[in-house]
Amino acid sequence: MKTITHTITWHPWRWMPIFFTLCLTGALTAQRSNDTIGLLLDFPLLDIPYQSYASSTTGGFLSGYANPSMRQSLGMTTNFYSAAHFGAKQAFRKIDNKFLRGLAVYGAATVFDLFTITAPLGNAWLHEEYHRAVLTRREVSSVNEVNRFPMGGSVFKVYRITDADLQRMHDNHQNDWRRLQVAGKESELHLLQTLQRNDFFYNQKLPHIPLYWLVTFSTGGYVRSSVKDDFNTRVDEMNEKDGTDISLRDFTGPDYTAWVYSLFRPQVRYSARGVHPSGVGINRYIKPADLTQEELDFLKKQGRLQWLNLISPTLFGFSKIRLKSAAEGNHYGNFAVRSVITPYGNDIMLDVWYQSPRYNLFFVLHNYFNQSENFVAGIEAGMVDQPILRGKLAVSPRLMMWRQPEGLSFSTSEGKLGGLLGLGMRANLGLFSPYLEVEGKTEGWVMGNVFLEENLSVRGGVRLAIR
Repeated sequence: MKTITHTITWHPWRWMPIFFTLCLTGALTAQRSNDTIGLLLDFPLLDIPYQSYASSTTGGFLSGYANPSMRQSLGMTTNFYSAAHFGAKQAFRKIDNKFLRGLAVYGAATVFDLFTITAPLGNAWLHEEYHRAVLTRREVSSVNEVNRFPMGGSVFKVYRITDADLQRMHDNHQNDWRRLQVAGKESELHLLQTLQRNDFFYNQKLPHIPLYWLVTFSTGGYVRSSVKDDFNTRVDEMNEKDGTDISLRDFTGPDYTAWVYSLFRPQVRYSARGVHPSGVGINRYIKPADLTQEELDFLKKQGRLQWLNLISPTLFGFSKIRLKSAAEGNHYGNFAVRSVITPYGNDIMLDVWYQSPRYNLFFVLHNYFNQSENFVAGIEAGMVDQPILRGKLAVSPRLMMWRQPEGLSFSTSEGKLGGLLGLGMRANLGLFSPYLEVEGKTEGWVMGNVFLEENLSVRGGVRLAIR
């Protein structure tokens, strides 16, 4: 469930002065230079083997597209915001005054982001689709309520799920179950990472700043508000509204209370939650009142860690920072800190990007935490669109090595080595460029990869680049 209580999106008009300030920030920091790629659209058409699970869940390959993979839904939402922000930039490009042009562009982007965050393809939609991707991995059918255009809403469900399916997943696939609860937050930080990387490497200079702040405060506020007493009343109201109709119930209710409940009680069977207040079905939703003090304290700590997501120059209008000038061209860098909640605790990562006249490189340092241990051993590196064969092809290799908790356990002090190796290949054909990606990994959690076990995935699609 996506709920935005106590966050920016709850009463957006009250936050308009802040977003007006963001418009000014964008206007003042906007840089004037030629775009490398003004608009980049990614259409991931194939994602195998995930789509075999989607086909089994929906009953057919084509119908399986109603249950997009994490990569597919991320691509659609990235396209949604990139196209809108590119349109805002183009609409006011003829304004000569740099400050007024920036103000108009960022103002239009702010209004768009505020009033479409709960629309299909917007941030709330992506949040629910990452939940649904984990359900689909275990062939659990579901529906995303955001597809019904609940504009201006505050609580969105993933629903039409049987108790039997949830019980099967909870009791037989505990790692996936815990990942399911927090996959929505994972999606939002993955969206920020993708937009920031694209803006950096392709020199887009799109007006993403209002969206960065909106998403950062929304996702952080949701975690922090989950421990507040009024969540007890809200859950009671949700249960009363759902009534005896099981199909209307969200798969979990508040995400983070359910997550921390499952972290600390892995041996508790799903049926032990008791009967729903209506007397029909299992009581799915976990309230703050259902948590022990230790569980509440751990969740409060995760809420405080969300402030780390504010540490990035990109939020303040600096999409790339010039490091040095050389005869062959300029060298640029940037970074972002992220606190991502995982099936066993959290990952505090430092995301670093570097661009020279010849290379686009990224590096990520991961710090994996569970209940009491810090598994400091996560390293990620890759290249973006490195030309080969006289520019006819571009390759994007990626390598990860990590030491994550054994069995992805919350309580273990033992670590397990693992890694990921991926290679993307794209043909340079002008406006449209087909691509193919192969990615293999060992057991472990990777942001945006639905498989927690060993996996080999093949993805393919088409990229559209407007310069």
